[in-house]
Amino acid sequence: MAIRDFGAALRRNPLVTIVAVVLTALAILRVQMAPVRYEARTVVTFLSPQSPFPRNSFASFTPSLVTMAEVSSRWLDSAAGRRAVRTAGGTAAFQVLLANRGNQEQPIHDQPYLTLSVTASDADKARGTLLKVLAVLRERLRREQAVQGARPGSYISWQVAAGSDRAVPILGRPSRALVAVLLIGGIGGTYAAVTADRRRHRKSATAPA
Repeated sequence: MAIRDFGAALRRNPLVTIVAVVLTALAILRVQMAPVRYEARTVVTFLSPQSPFPRNSFASFTPSLVTMAEVSSRWLDSAAGRRAVRTAGGTAAFQVLLANRGNQEQPIHDQPYLTLSVTASDADKARGTLLKVLAVLRERLRREQAVQGARPGSYISWQVAAGSDRAVPILGRPSRALVAVLLIGGIGGTYAAVTADRRRHRKSATAPA
């Protein structure tokens, strides 16, 4: 079929065309009026206990640091961890990601970094929840090491390596969303019109003379 055939199908089916235009317009309106979302993101690094000898804490990471980061990540992402954050006052959704130098099929977790991100409709809510997540993580890390019998001076700790608790708006690319909506609306309307044409021709062909 040529392009003019598609145009003719749309003209022969005005009801389908009108419905397609209305649905596309509603989708565009929804994209334009979508509320702004805010994200607060930070990266924390697990570190060995302080040593009296001068050394670079970031030069090498022991397996215990990687293990502690993975255990903390799994706990924070569990039902118990999320419940602890809600109990502490966190109200927004958050995500916990352990550093992965591989991919989803073959992950390589050999770096003690956690990326913590919070997304909310309000900047203060995103920032406040991220602070609660950090506080829960700090208390959990201290409590678990105390239960295991570690001395306070030998505790594994963490510190912020990148990012901040400041929430920033997630702007995205609304122009791309609008183009996608127009394409989907145009293709969907044309397909519906062509389908209606074919059904009409099929009925005409099978109708008794």
